[in-house]
Amino acid sequence: MSFKSFNLSQQLTNALAKLGYIDPSPVQKAIIPKALRGVSLLAQSETGSGKTHAFLIPLIEKIDMNLNRPQAIVISPTRELARQTYEFAFEFTRFFPKFKVRLYSSESDVSDNVEGKSVPPQLIIGTPGRLKDLLITKHIFFLGNIKRVVLDEADMLLDMGFFGDIEDIFANLEDPQTMVFSATLKQNLKDELLKFVRSDFQFENDNVQTASTVKHHLIDIKHIGESAALLAFLKIRKPYLAIIFASTVEKVNQINKSLKENGFDTIYFTGSLDDRSRKKALRQIKSNTCSIIVASDILSRGLDIPDVSDVISVDLPNDLEFYHHRAGRTGRFGKSGDSWVFFNADSVSGPIALQKEGVKFDYFSLKGNELKPETLGPSEKRKMTKKKELPEAEMKDIKIAKALSRTKGVEPGYKKKKKEAIDKVKRKYRRMAIRNSVRKQLDISFRNNDDED
Repeated sequence: MSFKSFNLSQQLTNALAKLGYIDPSPVQKAIIPKALRGVSLLAQSETGSGKTHAFLIPLIEKIDMNLNRPQAIVISPTRELARQTYEFAFEFTRFFPKFKVRLYSSESDVSDNVEGKSVPPQLIIGTPGRLKDLLITKHIFFLGNIKRVVLDEADMLLDMGFFGDIEDIFANLEDPQTMVFSATLKQNLKDELLKFVRSDFQFENDNVQTASTVKHHLIDIKHIGESAALLAFLKIRKPYLAIIFASTVEKVNQINKSLKENGFDTIYFTGSLDDRSRKKALRQIKSNTCSIIVASDILSRGLDIPDVSDVISVDLPNDLEFYHHRAGRTGRFGKSGDSWVFFNADSVSGPIALQKEGVKFDYFSLKGNELKPETLGPSEKRKMTKKKELPEAEMKDIKIAKALSRTKGVEPGYKKKKKEAIDKVKRKYRRMAIRNSVRKQLDISFRNNDDED
């Protein structure tokens, strides 16, 4: 199947071909025909599956290029995602001279956002708060011709508390066709959406978490610190383009500083950056001049960074769902990729939980300057190393032995004396256990003899 099979205009088909879009992805095959017929829908698909063009293509096809009024809105949760969608849409202005698209987000001053009011855009793309302020509070455009609305990364819109602003926007529209796109569609999100969005069709991809082209790896870093382990790993792996994720801004700062001090050229990206720094970082990322990006989870959602070969999680996020978003930065659009997760004896619960969810990891350990394959994962190792609980009486005697061996001051050989006292108690209980076992075996033997008589 090609884009020609969707009965798109020849002008749009030619534009897609010149932009390099020939064969639609599975989500595009499922969504575009429905969207062209005006169906409102909920669509769930993993990151990197082509969701953005699944809604942009039908939006552009249905826009009346001769009508200089807003006809469609795309709502994105972050300024970075909004700008990315805007840049995808803006590519089509080369082929449609009358097509006007505008970005309204918090990355620019309000005065910048309202420029161009004399020639209104047909497609509006922006973040919820800024769209509500400009379109509803300030009424900068007539909204009577808005026929289509897209909610992009809807689960993120919900998590970030934007549904109030979105409801206010919908209250000023006349029952538009609504297309909801999300990497996940949990029941609480569906319930919230159905309060104000009708859905005639629901699409759920078979793989709702991470593309099958991503391989997942666990690395036991043992007693090595995260920064030291990362330095060793990067020297061994030598990734083409890696994104290193950490769960806090403080840890991102620490890792970035350590890498720079050790001669690595990095791009730093967190939500704490000001607008100017964020724009600079995104330009550096897109220029593909640096092979290492150090980031918080704000970079794990939606942004298309081509050719990421490796994703490295020095720790796991509190919400394990974000692991799938991290891993989804690689293996995009059918390409292969690798997701690496560091863990040690103190942080096995996250990897074990992901394994229970169905993530298939292989195992490695970091030893010196070597990455060695392992046969046992964290759950098996934890079972093997789990301490046997001592009987209550033995624990009580050990505590008494420790107390009796304690002195007022620190004397030479104190630790040795304490160890000898504890070992004496343990030997006593081992002898008791052996005697009890022997008696048990003798009792069984006597009973067997009595039965034979």
